[in-house]
Amino acid sequence: CVLLLFVSLAGCGLVHGLALHAPQLTLRRHRTDCRMKLSDDGVLGVGVIGAGRIGLVHLEALSSCEIAKAVIISNPTVSKAEAAALKYKLEHFTRDFNEVIHHPDVEAVWICSPSQFHAEQIKACAAAGKHIFCEKPIATDLKETVEAINACNKAGVKLMTALQRRFDPNFQ
Repeated sequence: CVLLLFVSLAGCGLVHGLALHAPQLTLRRHRTDCRMKLSDDGVLGVGVIGAGRIGLVHLEALSSCEIAKAVIISNPTVSKAEAAALKYKLEHFTRDFNEVIHHPDVEAVWICSPSQFHAEQIKACAAAGKHIFCEKPIATDLKETVEAINACNKAGVKLMTALQRRFDPNFQ
């Protein structure tokens, strides 16, 4: 069957839509409220995995956002993470994506790593109770995609995939 799943993060400006042929996908009714703890100043702490081109695009966007702030970035080539941290004034950088996921000031993780790592990183974020924004695709095959989505459902965390034109009025 074709399933269409919309997960809304009301008040956060994030909407996720997924359509796929997957009878094994666990569907359940999702709350539409956005229960983000936010820091004392009302700003969402974001960790970024991946300091390649798209990771830097997201850091640039986050740097001008009043309600979210990047606090840590990871990249296997740690010099890239360090350069990004210096450019965007992040206090922390690392080689290990798990340090991003488990950083105490991070409530949401932006996954900007190569596609073959997305499912593993999504499941790790879900297990840690972190909300997730992931560049497409969620995974490189259907089985991993379903597993990643189910992990988020089970953990009660929000998952959004990137779609460049999602909020562009010309494409709505």
